[in-house]
Amino acid sequence: MNFLTSEYLALLKEDGELDTLLIDILNSKGITPISKPQKGRQYGVDIAAIGKDKDGVEKLFLITVKQGNISRSVWDSGQNSVRQSLNEIRETYINISLTARQKKLPKILIIATNGVLEQTIQTSWAQYTEKYQEKGIEFDFWGIDDIARMVSDNLLSERLFDSERRSLLKKTLAFLELKDYDLNHFKKLVDLILDKPIKTKKPLLKRLKLIQICLDIVFKWAEDNGYLKSAIKAADKTILKTFEWLNSQGHFKKKYVNIEFYNIHSLRRKIGIAYFNKVSDHYFVEHSLQRYSKNQIEYGLTVWEEIGLLANVGLTEIRHYQYHFDPKAPKNAAIFEEAAMTISEALVSLINTNPPSHYPLYDDHIIDIEPAIRFLYLTGKKEECIKWLRTLIVGIHDAKVLKDFFPLFKTHYENLVDYYLGNKKQDEKSSMLLTLLADWCAILNNDTAYQDLKNILKLFENKLNLQIWFPKSETESFYLDSGYSRKSGKVKHSITLYESLEDYRKEAIEEIELFSSEKDFSSIKIGYDYIFTITSFYNRELPFPFFWRRFLQVGENMYPESSERGANNLD
Repeated sequence: MNFLTSEYLALLKEDGELDTLLIDILNSKGITPISKPQKGRQYGVDIAAIGKDKDGVEKLFLITVKQGNISRSVWDSGQNSVRQSLNEIRETYINISLTARQKKLPKILIIATNGVLEQTIQTSWAQYTEKYQEKGIEFDFWGIDDIARMVSDNLLSERLFDSERRSLLKKTLAFLELKDYDLNHFKKLVDLILDKPIKTKKPLLKRLKLIQICLDIVFKWAEDNGYLKSAIKAADKTILKTFEWLNSQGHFKKKYVNIEFYNIHSLRRKIGIAYFNKVSDHYFVEHSLQRYSKNQIEYGLTVWEEIGLLANVGLTEIRHYQYHFDPKAPKNAAIFEEAAMTISEALVSLINTNPPSHYPLYDDHIIDIEPAIRFLYLTGKKEECIKWLRTLIVGIHDAKVLKDFFPLFKTHYENLVDYYLGNKKQDEKSSMLLTLLADWCAILNNDTAYQDLKNILKLFENKLNLQIWFPKSETESFYLDSGYSRKSGKVKHSITLYESLEDYRKEAIEEIELFSSEKDFSSIKIGYDYIFTITSFYNRELPFPFFWRRFLQVGENMYPESSERGANNLD
């Protein structure tokens, strides 16, 4: 946090930003400001305050605020130089601006800056303070690292925000522990920070640093209090909004923007890994998630949520691996490859130890199954993919035969309960989930699973309408928002499962060229294709077919050539 805070502090203006933060720091220390920054003649003092110093003695703090590094020119050049400000405080301010009581107090003269004391001036500073150090007068220097530490030590990170943003942050932290909290205050906070276009570098950097600090505060709070799942949602919101804001203004052409966006991505990855480390042991225990569920239906929903979440953490790790992979130095990315494999093994265990992973409840669980099976495939677990594919198909078939239950095409909890318990008779007519499973039968070249899938259709007398959603070019305008798959794109319906798996594969391959608009979206061209998976999971919208159907054409592992683009922007 101190590093992020330091980077943000470096961008603050002297007037109205850095000086305001210093007043908050003094108040947090129990030091009361008696004069605040103002325009006009101040005789070197920007802030005067009274309170106990770290030695327990009550003192008069006289602070002169400067912006940036204290270099030789800043130290002793012109009427606003540091040396001139200190002289005015000693010779004028103390004599004419203080009450009799204040004059009796020990005084500490402080230079406060969001920079550092450059090496070339350290001798001059030492000589000056030694020359004028006397009984009742001390000197101190508060550089950027000192101020960042004070912000952290005094829990003042929220003071980096204005009052409206600070209020939204406080409300976010207050409600974070609620299981069903939708993070609406955090969403408003992010939208407020990224509220208008910015063209110049410094204001743009300030917004990006503030976004990182905001997310880091939520992360630390969630980590300390056990709400890391909420922090993951906050990270997804941050990534999606920041990407949209930057991309719409064409900022990804700038190297420093790519670096800052990568930093946000890295923080999101850090949150995901923290969550995995916290809960990973549960993935290896039989029926481990049942203890967090009130009943069998809740157990199933919990399992599917966890599968989708873990898959997203794993895919992010693959993306991080791709950013760092260098054929000339493959060891640089080895730690991320190892992490991806560890997460992959945990996902397999989660599926095997929690039987609801074989029985989708909603057609919308395609949102969780798609990234999960893709992640397993990318990490080389082809046999595990085949096993899960077959158990999914058999599970759907058996649920229909034994309980007359089939994954609901429309997500509706009350209907789910009634249909699952047999209180109402179900009449599902459509499925997108089965189309995904058919595609993976073709990708994995498993005719047995394909024939089992066709047996499900026979239970519906071949009247079940198989569908698949494709985005269109206009989808790019709002695919990062909720509702994108309902508001745009097109649905192919009445899909046929041909007698031959090969015939089905050929048709699916033809459709890649006809209906894969997403491969031309700017996010892929600049190397941020993982945005598609995030927006699908976060907004609970349909996944983009190109990202699994591309495996029909060529095999793909953890070294896709397209992944190099985003990493090159960081060089």
